[in-house]
Amino acid sequence: MRKISHLIYALLVAILPFTVGCEPIDQNNPPKLVLDTYELNIDGGGGDIALYYALRNAVKGGEFEVVSAANWISLKEVTQNTIVLRIEPSNIDEERFASVSIKYPGLDPAVRVSVLQDKQLLNKYKFEATNITHNSCTIKYIPLDKSMPYMANVIDAEYFKQSGVSDMNVFIETEMATYRALAERNKMTLEELMGRVSPQLIYKGDAVREFTGMKPGSTYIAYSYGITFHGNEYTLLTPMHQKSIEIPMPSMYTVSFGLSSQSSGGMAIFTIDPKDWTGYYNVQIAPEDSIYYLEPGMNMSDGFVKGIASSFYDKARKAMAGGATAEQFLQSSCYKGVRQLNVPVEAGKRYMLIVFAVESDNGSVPVMRSMPSTLYI
Repeated sequence: MRKISHLIYALLVAILPFTVGCEPIDQNNPPKLVLDTYELNIDGGGGDIALYYALRNAVKGGEFEVVSAANWISLKEVTQNTIVLRIEPSNIDEERFASVSIKYPGLDPAVRVSVLQDKQLLNKYKFEATNITHNSCTIKYIPLDKSMPYMANVIDAEYFKQSGVSDMNVFIETEMATYRALAERNKMTLEELMGRVSPQLIYKGDAVREFTGMKPGSTYIAYSYGITFHGNEYTLLTPMHQKSIEIPMPSMYTVSFGLSSQSSGGMAIFTIDPKDWTGYYNVQIAPEDSIYYLEPGMNMSDGFVKGIASSFYDKARKAMAGGATAEQFLQSSCYKGVRQLNVPVEAGKRYMLIVFAVESDNGSVPVMRSMPSTLYI
C-alpha cells in the first residue's frame, strides 16, 4: 500500500445531533448496531456511499450521531436503514485515510468505519454510458491518446467492497495474473493471449462495448488503463481510470399479496395468497437483528428494496452458474399459488416476512418484479 498522506483535518463536518429527551436506556438490553461493512475502499472519483445498518433494541427518541474529522467526508443523509456518506473526489496524488464514528444513545463503544480513498484520477480517459436498461448498457471509452493500447472493461462495484481491494495496482496485478494463468493453460504467453482478445478487451482509439446480464439496481465501474505486453510481462502506461454507472431496477408490476400468520410452539405458520399474480414469488424471513429487518411503520427506502433484490439475484445467478436453468431455480427456490409455510422461530424474537413477485425474461437470471409485501410476527 502506498504511503498514507498526512492531512490537516478540519473540525467535525458530519454531525447528526442527538434528540434531547429520549427514553431511559435498558441497561440489560442496550442498543446493538450492525453494519454491512466497516471498511470502505473508494476510488479517487468519490461519490455517495451507503452503509446499510440494523439497529436492535432501539431507544425511543434516540438518533444517530455520525462524526468524521476529515474535510473530504460528510454526511449526506440517514434513512431508516442506511447511513449515506458523501466522499469528495481526491485532489492529491496519494491515498488518504480517515475514520467515521457512529454513535447512538446507550451504544458503547461507538461503531467505527474506516475509509480509504485512492489517489486522484488523472482524466486520461472519458466514459460515456448510453442505452442503460435494468440489465444492460453501452459504454464508449474515449482515450486522450488515440495510439496507446488500453484495457476497456466493466466490473460490479460490489467486487471492491467484498474483496477489500483499494490499491488499483493490486487490482490490475490480480486481473493480469488471471489472464496469465489462462494463457499458460492454453500454452500461450500473456502477450499472445491479449493479442487474441484484442479488440474484445484491449483497444486503441475510441471503443464501444455493449454489456448484458448486469445486476438490476447495482453500481458498475467502467475502467481503463494503458498497458503493453512483453511475453508474460506487462507495462502500465497510465493509472487505472474509472466511472460509476447506475443500473436501474426493472419496472414493477402491481402485486398485492395476502399474508397471515399464526404461531405454535417454536414454529410460525405463514399463509401466502398471491391473488391475481399467477407467476412465481420469493419469500424471505428477516429476524430483527438482520440488515433486512425494518421496524413496523418504517417506509422502505430505495436502498432497502435494492438490497433485497440484489440478494435474490445473486442466489439465482449462482444457481445458474452451477448449471441450473432459470426455471429450475424458480421451481426449487420460489412458489406459485396459495402456500402455507412452516418456519422455526426463536421465542421472544421478532421477524419480518418479505414476499415479492419474480420473473425470468426468456431464461435470463430471474429478477424482482414487484415491491415487497411484508408481515410481522
